Amino acid sequence: MSDVPAVTPVSRMRQALIWIAFIALDTGTQLAFKWGADSLGDLDFGPAMLARAVAHPGVWLAILGYVGIFVAWMAILRDMPLSRAFPMTGLVYITVPLLAWIVFGERVDPIRAGGIALIIAGVVLLGGGNDDA
Repeated sequence: MSDVPAVTPVSRMRQALIWIAFIALDTGTQLAFKWGADSLGDLDFGPAMLARAVAHPGVWLAILGYVGIFVAWMAILRDMPLSRAFPMTGLVYITVPLLAWIVFGERVDPIRAGGIALIIAGVVLLGGGNDDA
């Protein structure tokens, strides 16, 4: 007899929604940090840079994003083995460059695009399969 609960359509939908929230929060958090970092100009690390950083809304959005990521990650790990869940966090390596390109005009060259394709393949291979792991 296994202690693993049966996977129902409702629990699959719940897992999918939590993963969507996790990826959206993690992606948004990285973009918020970039927004905050861009506001620092050419300041060297020190009190003036830290003061400007903590005054920027992007930094506060990023901090709140990390809180949200923590909550989503706890919900994910409640229902999924770490060895299966952790590789799936690599999906953020797709969403962050894509949105950085759209929002900040950052370039995604063919090498990076190829790397993103390999990450997708790895996530499919590592994240797929049954829940008995």
